[in-house]
Amino acid sequence: MKYKSSTSLFISFVLHLIIGIIGFFYWFNTMPSHHADSIDAIFTTVEDPKTKRITPPKRTQIRRDTAQTTNQTNLKILTSNQPVSQQGVVSASEPTVFQPFEKVNLSEGVAPEPVDIKFEGPVQIRRGVEQPVKKQQKTPERPKSRLVKFIEAQQGPQRIVYCIDLSSSLQNLADYKLKKIIDIMRDSLTFLEPHDSYNIIAFSTELVAYQDGYVPVTQDSVDISSGYLADIKSRIHTDGSDHDMLTALTETAKESPTIVVLFSDGIPTSIDTPDLKLIGEHAGGNGKIFAMSIGLAPDFPGAVMLKHLSVVSNGDFWLVDRD
Repeated sequence: MKYKSSTSLFISFVLHLIIGIIGFFYWFNTMPSHHADSIDAIFTTVEDPKTKRITPPKRTQIRRDTAQTTNQTNLKILTSNQPVSQQGVVSASEPTVFQPFEKVNLSEGVAPEPVDIKFEGPVQIRRGVEQPVKKQQKTPERPKSRLVKFIEAQQGPQRIVYCIDLSSSLQNLADYKLKKIIDIMRDSLTFLEPHDSYNIIAFSTELVAYQDGYVPVTQDSVDISSGYLADIKSRIHTDGSDHDMLTALTETAKESPTIVVLFSDGIPTSIDTPDLKLIGEHAGGNGKIFAMSIGLAPDFPGAVMLKHLSVVSNGDFWLVDRD
């Protein structure tokens, strides 16, 4: 009986020991962790890492190569005229002979010696004054009328007759319109070349010529003729029967002009029924007729006749106030 109690006690001890060991490991694995109700912390902003800005150099840097590669054989050059050997070494069979240099005293200057220059008589020293070079402004070109351009288009010396109609049909023409025509003629005189020549004829009840023949182009003659044109209206008479452009062209043809500058209203009074063919015949012997008028419509009979005169003579027709 005592034996059984000891066995039971031993078995109970072993069981409790096993249970204790199992419970110890179970309790150790399931032991709760320590929890904190509050945490002391400091929050800071983490800045992004700064990128270092590399500024490229303003001037291109020159980098010298530390090593050079070449396909040429490295040679050790000695002072000799012998050819290169296979080993790349030039042998010197005989030493090179050097000529001795002249002795030079480096402490002395190398500048040329001063030279005395003697002048005969008094010496005048002129000092040049440097002045800035001024760019010359281009002179603006004078405007050219249609008449001037027509005259300049002709080749060779020109004999020009300015023929001005002041007949009764133009007595009522406004003074500013007549002045405009006269100013165009006066301006054309200033563009004539020295080899040209000219004359002036005005007609109304009489036909008045400025000179018996052609006037050579000079500065003085142009100035005098310009003044004559400016007062042309007072130089003729208007009482009596009128001459017209056809009788004026008959007179100008006697001088064999190369250009006739004709100002008129184109109304002929010497014929009852104007015919373009008959009017065209009066262009013969007058060279090229540059016909001018003002205050006329292009389809006005006088304008049509003036244009016909210019066409048959290879001239030009200009309605001044319609240009």
